[in-house]
Amino acid sequence: MKRILLPMIILLLTLSACVTTPNTDVEAELRATLVAVNVQATVQAEQIASLQTQVVQPTATCPICPTSDPTSTPILPTDTPVPTATVQATGSVSGRLGYPSEMVPPLRVVAFNTLTGEYYWQNTVLNQMNYRFEALPVGTYHVLAYLIDNPSRTFYAAYSNFVTCGYLESCTDHTLVTVEVKAGMETTNVDPNDWYGVEPESLGWPLDPTINWN
Repeated sequence: MKRILLPMIILLLTLSACVTTPNTDVEAELRATLVAVNVQATVQAEQIASLQTQVVQPTATCPICPTSDPTSTPILPTDTPVPTATVQATGSVSGRLGYPSEMVPPLRVVAFNTLTGEYYWQNTVLNQMNYRFEALPVGTYHVLAYLIDNPSRTFYAAYSNFVTCGYLESCTDHTLVTVEVKAGMETTNVDPNDWYGVEPESLGWPLDPTINWN
């Protein structure tokens, strides 16, 4: 019996040694793998923490960071018609000058637009016998003459019905004559020589607009 048990014990020990040795090796390998995994996880965690630190805390800051200048893109016009300048039609007015004396003093000849109130004027020199407005806008006008050297509220001349009826004593109408200016045409014989209107301002004759009468 001892002979049988001894070989069996030896066999069991041998088998036990054969069985336990692989388990020991497996456990060692598992432990080594776990250590390697832990090391790799630790390294990855450190790398992630480093990246998060770089994102949250920039390496460089500037108290006043330069900003790029804003750019503007011009808006190109669409195909819109270009407005064309309108040319105002004009005409001319001319006439002779006179004065109840041997000479004709320097005068200021004024043409008043009867609709708009605008006026156009020119000065003459001593003994100038004619005047001419080159380009008056088309419309209707009253033409008057004023003394330049001694302007007066009660003594100035106009182109009136007294002129058109021939300066006769029987002509008592001193109403202003309306002169029509037509495009491209000249209205002649507009002579502002009625110096005989009594109280011309009361007749509706305008005062010299180039003088401040206040």
